[in-house]
Amino acid sequence: MDRDGKTAIERQETDCRAWAGLHGLVVRRVHVDRGRSGYKDVSREGFDNARAAVTSGAVRTLIVWKLDRLSRKGIAEVGPLLDEFDQVGGRLVSVMDKLDSGSPGARLAIASLSEWARVESETQGERIRHAKQYLRNRGRWIGGQPPYGLCVDPDSGRLFPDAETSVYARLIADEALSGSPLVRIARLLNENGIPSPRGGLWQVGSLSQLLKAPAFAGLLPETETVWDEERGRRKYTGVVKPYRDPATGGPVVVGEGIVTVEEQKRIMATLESRTRLRGDGVKHPVRASVHLLTGLLYCGIDGCGTRMSLSGKSYVCQGVRLGHTCPGARALAAPVERAVVESLIARVPSLPAGHPTRKAMADRNVPFDRAGLTALWERSEVGSKRGLLSEAIERVWVTRAEGRGRRFDPERRLRIVWAGEGRAEQGSAGCGWLDPWQSEHVSGPPN
Repeated sequence: MDRDGKTAIERQETDCRAWAGLHGLVVRRVHVDRGRSGYKDVSREGFDNARAAVTSGAVRTLIVWKLDRLSRKGIAEVGPLLDEFDQVGGRLVSVMDKLDSGSPGARLAIASLSEWARVESETQGERIRHAKQYLRNRGRWIGGQPPYGLCVDPDSGRLFPDAETSVYARLIADEALSGSPLVRIARLLNENGIPSPRGGLWQVGSLSQLLKAPAFAGLLPETETVWDEERGRRKYTGVVKPYRDPATGGPVVVGEGIVTVEEQKRIMATLESRTRLRGDGVKHPVRASVHLLTGLLYCGIDGCGTRMSLSGKSYVCQGVRLGHTCPGARALAAPVERAVVESLIARVPSLPAGHPTRKAMADRNVPFDRAGLTALWERSEVGSKRGLLSEAIERVWVTRAEGRGRRFDPERRLRIVWAGEGRAEQGSAGCGWLDPWQSEHVSGPPN
C-alpha cells in the first residue's frame, strides 16, 4: 500500500528487484495493492494474486519490501500463508527485515514482526480515532479533500468558499435547484471547459455525490457504519451523512457551505424523486414524463375517472385506449394545457399565505405577481413546469365534447381541483376495472 507519496511503491519495487538480482532470481510479475490497507477487511487483489502464484507452483519465492507492507493482521493471516508456502516448497522474503522463511528460525521472527505490525496498526487507529473525535467536538474539518468549491482554513480548520471554484459550485447548485437534470448540468460544465475536481470531465455520479455531501451545506460529514456479524465488528459503508453531536443530537457546522441546509434538502428531494427502489433492492431511474399534464388529467365521464395520456396531439382517456367500455374523453393538448396554465397564473393575486404556489415562487426568488409567475414559467423546462403544476393542482377533470367542430370551452370541458380545496369523493366509482383512487383533496368530475 502506498502511503508515503506517489513514488513510495516504485522505490519499494526497486529495492525488491535489486535483492532478486543479487540472489540470481528473475522477477516474473509485480503485484501491487495501491491505496489498499493491509489492516482493514478490504479486497486486495494484488495480495490474493501473489499468494496464488506461490501456492499454485507458478513461482517459488514471494519478495516483499517489508512485512508490514504484506499484512498488518498479524499471525492470523501470515501464519496460514506460511503454511501454504511450506506445503509447496515456496518461501517468503522480506527485504528490509532481512528475513527468509526458508531459513532456520525465520518463521518465529516473521510471526513476531507480523504481530507487532498488527499492534501498531491498532494503536495508530486508536490515535486517529481520538484525533478525529477531538476535531469533531470542536467543529473542525477532520481531514481529506473537501467538496468542490470549498477550502479548509489551516488556522481554524473550518471550511470556506474557494476563490476560484466556488462560483462554479454555486452554478451547479442553482441549476439543481431549478430542476435541471444532472446530465444537463454535466454537459453545461463540460461544454464551457470547467474541469471536474479530478481534472477530467464532469459525470452524473460525481455531481450527485457533490450535491448530497453534507459539507456542501457546511455540515461535518461522517461515513455510516454497520455491524458485520461475520467479523464481529463495525464496517464502513459508502453512505455519508451529517455527523451528529452526541450531546445535542444535532448536526455540527464545520464552516460555510455552498448551499444552505434547506437548499440541500430540496435538491436531495428532487434527486430522490428521480429514482425508485424496485424489487431487486436497487434504486433505478424513474422515467420522467415529457408531457405537461400527464398524471393530472382524468376522464370526467360518469363512472370512469381514469387517467388521460397523450396520444398524438390529444390527451385521451386510457380506458378507451385499453378497449374498455368508457366512451372516453378526448381533448387537443394545446388548448387544454393553455387553459390550465392560464388558470394557474390568474389565481396568483388571491392565493393565501402558505399556498404551495406562493411558496414555490418564494423559493425561486420570483416576485409574487402574475408577471413573475409568467416569467418563471416561460424560462422553465417541462420538468420544472410539471413541478409547479403538481404543487398547485390535485387533478383536472375533462369531459367529453358535446359535438364536433366546436371551439374548446374550458368552462364547460374542464374542472380544476386545486391543492387543498377539493371535496373528498372517489372519481372512479362504479367502474369495476379501475383501481379505486381516493384523496382528501379531490372533488368529483364536472357536472
